[in-house]
Amino acid sequence: MWGADDYLTKPFSFAELFARMRALIRRGAVERPSALQVGDLRMDPPSRRAWRGAVELELTAKEFALLELFLRHPGEVLTRTRILESVWDSAYDGVSNVVDQYMAYLRRKIDRPFGVDQLQTVRGAGYRLREAAPWDG
Repeated sequence: MWGADDYLTKPFSFAELFARMRALIRRGAVERPSALQVGDLRMDPPSRRAWRGAVELELTAKEFALLELFLRHPGEVLTRTRILESVWDSAYDGVSNVVDQYMAYLRRKIDRPFGVDQLQTVRGAGYRLREAAPWDG
């Protein structure tokens, strides 16, 4: 099944079109597993559902895309730029705190209620999803 995940409205700039095309090329045609899991955090992208243990999580579309990115790259430090390019897929202002805001939203839904600290801030570098660890408070 084929579908669109992005579009440009007219009039558009060729610079933006080329930037979006580069982002699509970077994604590549990688075969993606249907289910993703790190610790007790799991997701089924085709059904757009995610769980922490037996509890189903209620996520917005952006939160779901953000979590999916981290579940596809566990243990890897993802920069804010990479997150913006992968989840928002457009040129956001470099000083925008949209990534930080969405990381806070996601933590409030997938970490704090369950007493874990799995979404880790790597100071000066970005964020990483690690194996679940006890919450430090």
